[in-house]
Amino acid sequence: MDKKGAKGYWISTATVTNPELFAEYLEKVGPWLKEVGGEVFAKDTEPQGKERTEGANLAVICEFPSMRAAVGAYESAKYQELSKLRKAATSNATFTIMEGMDEATKLKRAMGL
Repeated sequence: MDKKGAKGYWISTATVTNPELFAEYLEKVGPWLKEVGGEVFAKDTEPQGKERTEGANLAVICEFPSMRAAVGAYESAKYQELSKLRKAATSNATFTIMEGMDEATKLKRAMGL
């Protein structure tokens, strides 16, 4: 975990079934995400769902400074409480935490190696 220069990511898809409750989640999770060093990297309300994600009307990628930060944020007591709102407001949700490429790998790719 935490390859040099590699960021951590939350990747989630879901079908929002209760927009009002999901709006409450967004109001609370946005400021908290900034507090823990995360940010929304990408969001799509019309994703092309494939392999058990068909019908999803939301896909989100959140970026963190490191894998450790991404895992720590997810496992925090605060997020576990916030995630109850997300889970209650959605169905067919997927949630994955992954590590991005380290700086050396990115440099090699840029150089065509």
